[in-house]
Amino acid sequence: MRFLEARIKGRESGGKVVILGAPFENMSSYRKGSALGPSAIRKASQSIESYSKIFRKDLRDIDLRDGGNLILKEDPEEAMEQISQAVEKHLRENLGIVVLGGDHSITVGAVKGALKVYPNLQGVVLDAHSDWRESYEGSSLSHACTVRRLWDILEGRVWVVGARSFYGEEREEVYVSEGELFKKLDPRRPVYLSIDLDVFDPGICPGVGNPEPGGMNYWQVIEIFKKLLSFVVIGMDVVELHPAYDPAEISTITAAKLVQEGIAAFWG
Repeated sequence: MRFLEARIKGRESGGKVVILGAPFENMSSYRKGSALGPSAIRKASQSIESYSKIFRKDLRDIDLRDGGNLILKEDPEEAMEQISQAVEKHLRENLGIVVLGGDHSITVGAVKGALKVYPNLQGVVLDAHSDWRESYEGSSLSHACTVRRLWDILEGRVWVVGARSFYGEEREEVYVSEGELFKKLDPRRPVYLSIDLDVFDPGICPGVGNPEPGGMNYWQVIEIFKKLLSFVVIGMDVVELHPAYDPAEISTITAAKLVQEGIAAFWG
């Protein structure tokens, strides 16, 4: 897959789906370095074939635009508003959107923007952590609070698959198995999908901010993609890649491949 082929082909002014980098890491609680994620994913995409055998689509046949990286302010409230405005703008142009993080807080900005265009939106989060804290380290926008903020924004229409790290005060109904997820989702509502790479077992995806033992494998996530084909997915993000902790680029290639398969599945 080659994300940047969109620019080479002169599609800057149009497209069916846009890739947008959100290199914001100020709300990370442990390791820093996820701001390097968007550029690393783009670079890794150059090593991947453009054809998806799973979804039988070729990215060369999809109107794909690379919107570059947002230049984000350091203040989290301001950064979330920038992300929100960018996502809203692209969705109003009838584009699907893929946001590359950055830490998981960027999902809050993305969903706020998406909700302005799709007020009946529902959310799916793949994550090792519950991210349910009201506030962490003095901020309600910490990446440890992302699911709690999405719950507020989406009025409870968010579900998490893959969580295995909790602090004890979560709403249990939010955290579901794959099978339970598709009983909860409303087929009449559009979906925003957020993938925190720490949802994977750290043995296969070590380059993340907060690795957690156990976890999903690649094909389990692909199965979720397949089941989401019966829904309208309007946007997705891939977050929490830390290239400095991924010397063999295993996690980076995995992230790039997920973006490829997501585009092929949802907008191909």
